Amino acid sequence: MLDDKDRLTDVLITEKYIAGGYNHASLESANSQLLDAFTGILRDVHQIQHEIFLEMNNRGWYQPKTANMNELNQNINKWNQELQKAQNTVARRAMPPQQAFQGNIPQYNYQTGMTMPQQMGMPPAQTTMYRPPQSPVI
Repeated sequence: MLDDKDRLTDVLITEKYIAGGYNHASLESANSQLLDAFTGILRDVHQIQHEIFLEMNNRGWYQPKTANMNELNQNINKWNQELQKAQNTVARRAMPPQQAFQGNIPQYNYQTGMTMPQQMGMPPAQTTMYRPPQSPVI
């Protein structure tokens, strides 16, 4: 036979599982009315889960671990580094290809040439439309 602690533990685990399902459903909602319905239910499930947690905590059956400030700061630093890596990856992917890969790939750019100054009675000088790179890197 289950005692009160086992029952509340089971209900708490069930509420957490249900919250995960409603969270997933709200993320996949196809329209705003469905999203509102799922997020409302999710809010209710969170409230029930919190009340169960408080009851277990008051009875001494569920005592969260006290945060160690050193461990907390280490985790904050770790996740800030991960965030920076992700932001750098996104920034690199947002660059145009010629900026993102400047390493050993030659850059071929279209450059207009210089024209000669026009003199009276002389036909206009022709403009060079393309000039190959002077020293390609291969």
